[in-house]
Amino acid sequence: MKVNVNVWKVLGVLVILLLAFLFFKIVIYIGISMVLFLIGVPLTNRLERIKLGKKYLPPALAALLTIVMILGLVGGLFYLIVPPLLNEINFLADLNLHDVLHNIFNNYPSLKSLLHKFGNEADLEDSISSQLSGLINASNVTTVLNHTLSYMGAAIGGILCTLFITFFLLKDEKIIRESMLLLSPSGTESAMGKIIITSKQMLSRYFAALFIDMLIVGTSAMIVLSVLDVKNALIIAFCAGLLNVIPYIGAFITMSIAILLGVSACISAGSYELIGPTITKLFFGLLSINLIDAFLIQPVLFSNSVKAHPLEIFLVTLMAASLGGVFGMVVALPVYTLLRIVAKQFLTHLKFFKRISDTI
Repeated sequence: MKVNVNVWKVLGVLVILLLAFLFFKIVIYIGISMVLFLIGVPLTNRLERIKLGKKYLPPALAALLTIVMILGLVGGLFYLIVPPLLNEINFLADLNLHDVLHNIFNNYPSLKSLLHKFGNEADLEDSISSQLSGLINASNVTTVLNHTLSYMGAAIGGILCTLFITFFLLKDEKIIRESMLLLSPSGTESAMGKIIITSKQMLSRYFAALFIDMLIVGTSAMIVLSVLDVKNALIIAFCAGLLNVIPYIGAFITMSIAILLGVSACISAGSYELIGPTITKLFFGLLSINLIDAFLIQPVLFSNSVKAHPLEIFLVTLMAASLGGVFGMVVALPVYTLLRIVAKQFLTHLKFFKRISDTI
């Protein structure tokens, strides 16, 4: 009889995995909605405590206001970033790279002499400019824009579905609890209830900490680069904050984008002599911000939010990177936190799981 019960449990898990595979898009929508729910639920709960006369703000209105605030923040950022970013893309697409390289070599003789070891100047300029032209040209930009526009309809549909799901999750939190309890095995309802409550609290704190960290990094980059008089500081700061969601790797990607934008600004102004100083400013400015963030800000924010040691977080992120690459690094902490919460309820009889879940 016990064997049959276990067989049914395995079959149940397989059916759930099969449904998740068949309806993968819906799973993605629900996953994004859950993240938005965890980010927005503290705000929704605060709004619901506001009194309108003798009555409190209705849950539906509180949920709607939360979504409007999130959309307003995201829309405002993109309104500031997209126009100057498109200008930079158009400028790079129209560049005569052969002339640009020639001017750079003239302004930096040491670079010119170094490259002479690999061939004559004309051949090197032709080779480099042809390689770069294959990546940055009007044709490629047009192709990317056409693909973006062709997927715009699907993207808008996905965004609307995600917002619709998020609205009802914020409006009625019981939906999540009832759905999880419905899928849980009989006799585990009490433990599952505790898992749901703890998960909501800890993951909400984690995403709040992640947002604060992104805001700190982006704002710091904006201030530092503005003081250093680096052009395109706003776009670089936005990239620095946004890409900070990718642990460790995001800083290197930001540095590459920042150098490209910084050099582009110098070229557009015809100030080739400022390329070297601009790269130096960007390198040391962003490096300082990322080091402070990695060693001082993140350990405090993330350790307190998920109640794990900084070294533990670092090792988990490395293991996730080896298994799932960049995506694994992004989801490492939320998934690890969920595993610890589940272990707290079901696996404390094992020493390892008891140790990693003690602080929860």
